[in-house]
Amino acid sequence: MVTKTNEEGWITYMSGDDLLERARAEREALEAIWRGLSAEDMTRRPGPHPEWSVKDLIAHITWWEQSATNLVSRALSGEMLASPKTTDEVNASVYEDNRDLPLETVLEMFEASFTPLEKLLGRMTDDEINDPEVCNIRDMPLLYFLVGNTFAHYADHVEELRSYVESLPPPGVP
Repeated sequence: MVTKTNEEGWITYMSGDDLLERARAEREALEAIWRGLSAEDMTRRPGPHPEWSVKDLIAHITWWEQSATNLVSRALSGEMLASPKTTDEVNASVYEDNRDLPLETVLEMFEASFTPLEKLLGRMTDDEINDPEVCNIRDMPLLYFLVGNTFAHYADHVEELRSYVESLPPPGVP
């Protein structure tokens, strides 16, 4: 394992293999929290977030994974990236764009969203991932952007999701 942190606990270096392994593990742990929920429990609003259902949260995570793959690919090719929207504005737009999609569609999108990111990370060297000069996306060095759109992002939603699932009555209990 090749991961280094500073005194504040910020990751300052992470091998691509470690980043990918941790992202896979944390993503699977997040998915395990909602696995087994009924369609009704996954689409109920409010859900784990005051305005979002579990389905909406899955769409949110999916969008950020897809966006990370797209933005990193574009940045590595030398494209200058600018985002006129704040993160909150992006999140609101993602919610509006996905809120009426069927649960099955959102789950299919989630299943498909990680493979392109895995392939991208598999093509990158550890030096590219960790060099803050390689590219800067949304005012973050590449490593921070990748961590922030994978396992750190999943961690942002674990507690709210877990609390929601634990608040549900057991199956068969009204």
